Amino acid sequence: MSQINDLLEDLEFIRWVKYPDNELATFWKSWMDANPDRIEDVKLAKEIVLGFRFPAPKPTDATKKEVLTRILRDGKEGTRPATYRIPPFSQVSRPRTWQFSKVAAILVSVILLPLLIANFTKDQNPVLEYTAANWVTKETNAGEKLSFRLPDQTIVWLNAGSSLTFPESFDSTVRLVKLRGEGFFEVSENADLPFQVLSDSVITTALGTSFNINAKGKGEVKVSLITGKVAVSYQTDSKDYFLTPGQELNYHKSGNKVNIQLFNDELVLGWRFGKLIFKKSNLQEVKHKLEEWYGVEISISGAPRSHWRFNGIFENQTLENVLRSMSNIENFRYKIENKKVTIKFNP
Repeated sequence: MSQINDLLEDLEFIRWVKYPDNELATFWKSWMDANPDRIEDVKLAKEIVLGFRFPAPKPTDATKKEVLTRILRDGKEGTRPATYRIPPFSQVSRPRTWQFSKVAAILVSVILLPLLIANFTKDQNPVLEYTAANWVTKETNAGEKLSFRLPDQTIVWLNAGSSLTFPESFDSTVRLVKLRGEGFFEVSENADLPFQVLSDSVITTALGTSFNINAKGKGEVKVSLITGKVAVSYQTDSKDYFLTPGQELNYHKSGNKVNIQLFNDELVLGWRFGKLIFKKSNLQEVKHKLEEWYGVEISISGAPRSHWRFNGIFENQTLENVLRSMSNIENFRYKIENKKVTIKFNP
């Protein structure tokens, strides 16, 4: 453990592991290129950091005193590490006294680490910075769906109106991608390279598993686990939530609220198999889903006689067939002209 203490005490290293971004990834890749003998230490330290649970138990005064006494005693022996790590940001100055630096670093890791990690991304926009030379974006318009493989052979399905940004090659110690909208992932297993999906401010981490992420709702992200195991966290908190197959995590950005429950496979995954599913959907929900599914623009005149709560499953059906079935139940007339649809309710 002593061989990786310098990494575990490095707040920039912890931030890279918990909340990766392009700048930190570039620095730590360069650091590992310059220190190839430390790559195994990096992997082990990452596993430890990803396994942390915060808030950590508050140390007693006796514990703090014992740690401080041991550090000061070690400092008197004159021991000093043979090599130094270059700080990620050159403008960050280091104390001139190495002993004081060591005291501060360890006290931070023992006493203040949970608070500091939580504050690293507080009130910050989690959008990553990508360069066109290194990152690729796949996207779908309304009425489109797309399936493709990532450089690590992970299979991705994108629902309509969604996009995925990923590197041309996974050459870091984590496989990081960014999702907007909804996507399903069958992750290629690699115990040395965790797979992470950043969707809005939610980070989903897996090794080899399959799951669905829906970030279409405003300020809401749903992670539904099919096989394997995933850890889910969000950037304004340092707590991890672990899901087992059949569980769905629903995160509401407003208030940082999390709810974990069981989910219906068909409702969550039906879109992959051409199933357009409505469950107690109101008129606006039906309109929005039809527009997204078929890539059309719908205008409505009049109003239904009663409050809509529409239920139905349409598998690989044309828009004409769907509207015909709906009109027989909900009493409206419709007209399709290219990408324009008019729905008129009968008086």
